[in-house]
Amino acid sequence: MISRFKFSDSVKLIRNIRTTGTIAPSSKILVQRLLASIDFSKTNCIVELGPGNGCVTQALLKRMGPDSVLLCLEVNSEFAAQLNTVEDSRLHVYNVCASSICDILDLLEIEEVDHVVSSLPLAIIEDAMVQNILSRINSNLKRGGTFLQYQYSLANYNDMKPFFSDIKLKFTLRNMPPAFVYECLK
Repeated sequence: MISRFKFSDSVKLIRNIRTTGTIAPSSKILVQRLLASIDFSKTNCIVELGPGNGCVTQALLKRMGPDSVLLCLEVNSEFAAQLNTVEDSRLHVYNVCASSICDILDLLEIEEVDHVVSSLPLAIIEDAMVQNILSRINSNLKRGGTFLQYQYSLANYNDMKPFFSDIKLKFTLRNMPPAFVYECLK
């Protein structure tokens, strides 16, 4: 797995900007802020939506316990193939849309997940699809679980309010571009 930034990462992201929504991999600072609220000692199942080149995936795997499971849903087949090269039995990659979360969890007979971590570019996804994805996340997230999402704007803040009891915002300038982190509690 790629642990350092490479120019080719940005080329892939730009070439696929309609599904990635970004021009550069997430910075270490952004990843730290995104994952800061997770108590990995009490986490059994995490779903990652839109893992892209896997920089958040790597950080999750480093922090997760040996019996935890990470399910990654990536619509881009090139990124999914790259993630499938990671040799870690806790990682399960699915080349599907994020809206397939219920189908994947049903297939694996998983009723609830502890956390959903998302890099989806919600601001460029159709409103109806955003509502569909948020509804499905909410229905599969355990009580007290979190939905963690980063975005480059506050455009989707109001979309999250009907689904989550508490939404906290963080911000970091130390990313290209600067980013907001949504921490949504069920």
